[in-house]
Amino acid sequence: MSDKKSYNYLALRGAPVDDMEYVDTFGLDPESAYSNKINEDMLQYNYKRAVEDGMEPEQAAQIKKDAERDIRELLAKNGMLK
Repeated sequence: MSDKKSYNYLALRGAPVDDMEYVDTFGLDPESAYSNKINEDMLQYNYKRAVEDGMEPEQAAQIKKDAERDIRELLAKNGMLK
């Protein structure tokens, strides 16, 4: 685990999950690690997968929007909102 502050959703909720675990598991851009970009990339990954799996784009977009709000709240709670 890195000494850098992880921004991924699970880490924001207190789980010991490093951003690089997200990068490795989901094939995200390593440049997004240790910044809120990790969440943006993960939300886009989930949106794309949901639509590919048959979810209506409007429904997937609403889920993404709700998740973005939740992440902003967690970032604020952790003093990491920029």
